[in-house]
Order: sequence, then structure tokens, then C-alpha cells
Amino acid sequence: MTLLAVLLGLAFGAGLASAFLAALPEAELHLPAALERTHRGTSPTTSAVVTGLTDRAARSTHPWIRLPEADLDILELSPSRYITQRLRGAALGAAIGTALGLLAAVADLAPGALVPLAALAGAVLGGMLPYFQLRDRAQQRRDSYRRVLAVYLDLVAQERSAGRAATPALREAAEASDHPLLLRIRATVLQAHRLGRTPWDALRDLGTRLKVPELVDVADLADTAADGAAIATSLHTKAASLRHATLSDDTAEANRRSERLTLPVSLLMVAFLGLVLYPTTAQLLTQ
Repeated sequence: MTLLAVLLGLAFGAGLASAFLAALPEAELHLPAALERTHRGTSPTTSAVVTGLTDRAARSTHPWIRLPEADLDILELSPSRYITQRLRGAALGAAIGTALGLLAAVADLAPGALVPLAALAGAVLGGMLPYFQLRDRAQQRRDSYRRVLAVYLDLVAQERSAGRAATPALREAAEASDHPLLLRIRATVLQAHRLGRTPWDALRDLGTRLKVPELVDVADLADTAADGAAIATSLHTKAASLRHATLSDDTAEANRRSERLTLPVSLLMVAFLGLVLYPTTAQLLTQ
């Protein structure tokens, strides 16, 4: 029994340590090490499993199973890496669920038949965690893109006021920073020029693919500018609208966080009053 308790404790500790490591932010890519791993290759069995699951997820229509292509695209993550993260999360969750179920069974808190159910529940929760993390990170990236688009629109308006044509204005405004959105806009405009496409059509496709409607609006304004319309005022107006929307979102988020603090502060005040009144109450009760 002692040996079993020790083994279960070690398994539980390893699960907690793995969960802590999984929650840490990802380290920056070290190019030489990545090239070395690529040169060595990966396990053919693991690669085949990930590829098969990726293909099935791409064909699935269930929102929790199918590939979130827009979120993966905006975060510049490959589908195979996303599936690998979900597999690791499911394995880690199953290990933690099994350890908790075994501990509960040893302590007579639950029957041993619930151990497989605990492992299954842990696997499901662990497999869903990367999905929710990806969705939240993608939403944060979209919010960041909206903030940058407000600045980008002002830069495009300045380029247009200086006499630049629509295409050079879009490209030169994107060269003002190395923000991921401006880098993608720059690459999209250059690729459209090589392929003989109009840059606003390419930007419209990019905004649709990333689910950033504000970028689609930028493409529509650029399309209008290509017809000879003076759109500097429209660009500044759109930029001001984006800033106002961002400020409204920040205010709403601050209000939501303040509301979430209501219950903890109330409990803290009750606990503080209990500590202050405890000596008097205890003295009255003992009399």
C-alpha cells in the first residue's frame, strides 16, 4: 500500500509539473536547433498519426473538432502543430485524471470503476484546452490588428495627401513598422504586384481569410481611391472610428473586470469583519 501511494504521488506530481510547463509561454524559436531537428526528422508513426488526424479535422464540420483555419492563419500556426498540441493536452489530461481517480480510489473517496471515467474526462478537458487557448489568442491578435489598422489608415491617408498612388501608398505605409499585420500587408501587396492582381483585392481576400472585417474596409477604401476619388478624409474618419471602437472595448473590459472584483471584495470584507468581531463574539458565547 505504501509503495502504491508513493507511485501515485509521483505520478500526480509529474502531472502537475507537466501542466505547469504546458502553461508557460512558448519559447522563442532557435533557428539552428530547429534546423537540426528538421534534419534528423521525426518519427514516421507519429507523423502519420498527426497527418491523419489533421486530415480528419479538416473534413469535420463539428466546431470543436474541425480546424479553426482563420485562427491558425492569423497566429501563423500550422494545422499539424495545432493537432499535436491537442494530442499532448489529451494525454496529459488523461494522466492527471487517472492519477486523481487512483488517489480517490485508494482513499476510499470513490469506487475504482470511476478511474477510467476520470481518465476520459481528463483527456477531453486536456484536448479542449488548446482549442480555447487558440481562440483567445486569435481574438487578442485581432484586437491588436484593429489598433494597428487605425495607425495604418492615417499613414495611408498621409501618403495619398502627398500625391502617392493607391498601390505605392499601401506599400509604403506598411513599411513604417515591423508589426505582424504590416508585414503581412506588405507581403500581400508585393505578391499581388508579382501576380498581376490589384492590391485591394488581395487585401480583401486577406481580411476575409483572417476574419478581420476592418481590413476588408481598408481594401474597399483603397479600391475607391484607385478610381480617382479623394479619400484622405474618409481614411482619417475610418481611423478615428477604429480608435473609438477600441476605446469602447477597453472601457467595457475594464467594467467587466471591476464587476468580477465585487464578489472577492465582498468576501474579503466579511472575513475582515469576522476577524474583528470574533473576540467579542467568542467572549459573549462563553459567558
